[in-house]
Amino acid sequence: MIVQVDGKPLTHKQAEAVLTLFMKGTQRAAARSLGVSAPVLNRHLRQVEAKIGCPIMECGPRGTILNELGEKIAREQLALQGKRREREHLTVACTPLSEELLLQALNVADPEGEAELVISEDRHNLTEFQAGMLDLVVLDDPLYAYEMEGGNWEELGNDRLVHVRRGEEYARYRFGPQRLGYRYLDSTNVKYRVVRTYSSLAALTRSNYSYFVNESLMIRKGQRIRSATDPSLLSYAILCLYRPGVPKVEELLRAMRPETRK
Repeated sequence: MIVQVDGKPLTHKQAEAVLTLFMKGTQRAAARSLGVSAPVLNRHLRQVEAKIGCPIMECGPRGTILNELGEKIAREQLALQGKRREREHLTVACTPLSEELLLQALNVADPEGEAELVISEDRHNLTEFQAGMLDLVVLDDPLYAYEMEGGNWEELGNDRLVHVRRGEEYARYRFGPQRLGYRYLDSTNVKYRVVRTYSSLAALTRSNYSYFVNESLMIRKGQRIRSATDPSLLSYAILCLYRPGVPKVEELLRAMRPETRK
């Protein structure tokens, strides 16, 4: 089945192009996943815009990405593809930053070890959650939870970003609420440009680029780094999205709450 927008059905290739861009995050990665060139992918996306008479893309820090309408189309296509499934066991997700928090809670709430665990980036985890593939996800970036309509979420704690300033060229760390850091730079009119992304913390800290990284992560690694910005200005909440009524979700939430972890 193919999604329709205002009664106008997309072709299979058009719907696939929108969905893959949503899943992969960049046109280059989406084109590579589909085995087509970037111009071919872009042509399919522009055909969607021409068909519905509205833009579905916007320019972001990493290139052209879907806007709110484009993401809505992608989510509807996910649902139509039947990605929602019945699961025998709890399925949860986090990133490497929140892995220890979730694992400790699973020790308490899932002593049988039956829960399925996914460790990936926020964007991937959120997509899977919206597609019905996950029951609970701990987020690095709280903005994702705030941006969701009608989602159930709970605050599990707080963290802060450390800002290392080495010049105008910045490297983005794959994990953590990076958008908060760059929004702060925008608000203070600081000149910057993001030139690359690091998946390895060690490689990031050895680089000559400026960057943002979680304070709690650096403490766990035994590193104390002076921040170019008062960390209190870059504090944020650690949030968890969940599906109410799913067996063991409440037990897991209880195990992750600050008063329980003390």
